[in-house]
Formats: sequence, structure tokens, C-alpha cells
Amino acid sequence: MKDNLIGTLDIVGMFPNIPVKKTLEVVREELLNDDTLGSRTKWEIDDIMKLLEITIETYFKTLDGKIYFQRDGLPIGKSISKPLAGIYMHWFEKTYVFGEDGEFKENIVFWKRQVDDIFFIWRGTKEELELFVWKLNGFEYSIQFTLEIENNGFIPFLDIGIKKAAEKFITKIYRKPTHTQQYINWNSNHPKNMLLGVMKGLIHRAHVICDLKEDLLEELDLLRNVFIRNGYPEKLVVKTLQESWPRETLKAVLKGVQQDVEVEKKGDYFEVLNAPYVRGFSEGLQRRLRKLGIGFVPKREETMYTNLCKLKQKVKFEDQKDVIYSVPCKDCKVRYVGETGQHFCDRVKQHQNDIRYKKSTNGFYAHVKSNKKHSIEWEKATFLGKERNWKGRKIKEALFINAQNPGKEINRGKLLNLEKGITLDPIWGTFNPELRKIATKKIMRRT
Repeated sequence: MKDNLIGTLDIVGMFPNIPVKKTLEVVREELLNDDTLGSRTKWEIDDIMKLLEITIETYFKTLDGKIYFQRDGLPIGKSISKPLAGIYMHWFEKTYVFGEDGEFKENIVFWKRQVDDIFFIWRGTKEELELFVWKLNGFEYSIQFTLEIENNGFIPFLDIGIKKAAEKFITKIYRKPTHTQQYINWNSNHPKNMLLGVMKGLIHRAHVICDLKEDLLEELDLLRNVFIRNGYPEKLVVKTLQESWPRETLKAVLKGVQQDVEVEKKGDYFEVLNAPYVRGFSEGLQRRLRKLGIGFVPKREETMYTNLCKLKQKVKFEDQKDVIYSVPCKDCKVRYVGETGQHFCDRVKQHQNDIRYKKSTNGFYAHVKSNKKHSIEWEKATFLGKERNWKGRKIKEALFINAQNPGKEINRGKLLNLEKGITLDPIWGTFNPELRKIATKKIMRRT
């Protein structure tokens, strides 16, 4: 082991630099060579490839309204990007690192990639290794690697410090010098089991990764000071650290024994309540709900960040969609209530075309036909509500129509609509006064 070099490679900006065209070619080839594909899906390969092309298309809209198209590279944040990048990098390694023409493949004793970070063991000189990386950077101009070589037999990889010994590697926890040692503060508004979970998780990681006892003791001592500084009660921290020894020892002993034993989950919930966390109340509520087979998951509340930082571009009034709208007549102020899943401006154009072409089934045309001097005041339109679900919009539309016109038939003196929408149970009439207040308030805001 001492005669070999250990090092790491980092792929510079991997996702935006993956060549999409070549990646799709590799995917198609893999699908063609997959004999089990027909037993797993009825989709044709051409259909799968077309769907992949659609899913990786990415557009960006800036605040000034400009739209940009990502020409190459995989979009960061899309779930499909990681597996596609993995497929391409697997092909890259198979072709250029371990391929038949691989000049240095005999020098690679071990090679392991985790997304865009690679750990390897190299049999050869430092000069040969640097030559290998230089050639590796020449195969695909967008895929570039940066090299880090061991220093005195030690190298960090991800969050692990790896030290080279005679016939093995010794690992311990590694933190960058810039690490702030900041974790969720004990006094923050989070459930206690979540706060304890952070501390127990880091303690477990220390027991698993640290091979030498002195490294483990040093890491546990560091965690003790760090969590006390983060507001955790000292007695609780000390107690958790002491209890970790027998628990982690038992886990290590039983690790190989219970690998093939399926443990049946107990206490599975058939319903889950998602609500804001209230310290001192939510814990008791959680215990009571557990007896009823209901889980409790804390919901993020409004914060200064959510109220002050508006990162999404504001959508113009006429560009909004999935709305229940109300449009008045300019002269008699009688209103029309409708719903649309389209952009509102597109729906307005459809209504205007219906008036132009004298469509008898359109409420606006029926009104202006009966009242020759009346005109529709499109600029005074109001949104009474928003709803993405089509059926939900239909229900809300009918509720607002019935609130203005409770009778069985449409009263043309109250609404421009020709129909009342979907049929609702009469019990909803109880809410008519409240719905009228909501509609009036929204209309007043708009005017």
C-alpha cells in the first residue's frame, strides 16, 4: 500500500458540462442492448428517447421578460439530470479510463466515483499520474478534472479523512478549515426529537467512520463542545454521548447478523397531519395522534425570509391562469362569473370573438344584444379565486354564481351568465352571505 499513490479527482461543473447529444446516444445504445427492456415496459425506444429529450429541455425567464434556452449540458435541479450524468460518466470511464486503448488502466488499482468526486489508488509515479489526468482532460473539452494528491499519506475525500497505512486505510471525520460548526440551535423553533436527531446522527457518524480510538475520542469531545455552544443542555449532551457507546457497539456486533432479516415496520400511519410546530403543544398532540394511528409532520411557518424575499417573478394580471373571474357591464354594472384554466387574456379574446361572431350561447353577447348601448368593461375584471384543479374551479364558479343568484333559474338582472354552472347541494347556500362579502371585497380592491 505504501508504494501506491492515493488521490482524488473532481469533475469541474459536471451537470452543465455533460454533452447532451452524446449522452442521449449512450442511453439509446444501452436500451438497445438491454434484453430485459421488453419485460419491464411496453414503451418503444423511440418513445423513451423522445420523452428524455423533452424532460431535459430547459428555459429560463429573467425579470425583464427575456427567455433563454439551455443549449447544452444537463439542467441543475431536475431529477433526471443525476441518472443521465451517471450514465454518461459510466460510459466515459469505460471508454477512456478502462477501455482497450486505455494507456494507463494497468496503473489504476482502485477507482470509485461518487457523482462528481472520484477516489483512486495509483500504481506509478506522480509524473505518470499527472500525464494521465492531462490526457483525460483532452478527450471531451467540456469534461475537465482537477487532481489532488495525498500529502504525507493523507487525503480528504468528501467528509472523510483517509490516511494510508502499511496494508490498509485508516479513516476519520474530516472538516474543512472554513467549517463554522453551526448546527440547529437548541432554542430554535424545532421539535426536540429533530434537534436530538441532529446530535445523534453526528455521533453515529463518528463511531462508524473513525477507525482509531483516539480519533473517535477527539471527535466526540469536539461534538460535545460544539453542541453545548449551540445551546444544547450540557447534561443532555453528556448523557447522549455516554449512551452512544453501548448502542453503537451493539450495532457493530449485530451488523452482519441482521442483514438478511426483514424487520416488520410497527406503528405505520394511515394518515399524517401536516401543521405548524408550536413548542409545548405539538409534542402532546403528537402523542395523542399516535394512539389514533395518525402521524404528525411539522409544517414550515411564515418567516421574515418568506415575506420579504420574493424570488418569483410577479405575473401580470392578464397573464394569470386557473382563475375564477368576474367581469362587469360598464353601463348597468351587472357582472359575469366564469372560470378558466387558460391565461385570462386568452379567455377574454375568446369572449370578444364570441361577441363579434354573435354566438348565442355566450352570456356577454346575449347581454349586449338585449341592451344595444351597453358595453363590457374588460379592464375592471376581478379574480374571485384561484384553483388548479378543473373540477375545483367548476365548484367555486358555481358557488359564487349561486351566492349572487340563489334561485333555481338565472336572473338576468343579477348576472350576465346564461347558466348556473354545475349543480350543487342546497346546503352550500348557508355560505352565500360570506361568499358575497368575499366577492364584494375583491371587487372593491380592483376598482
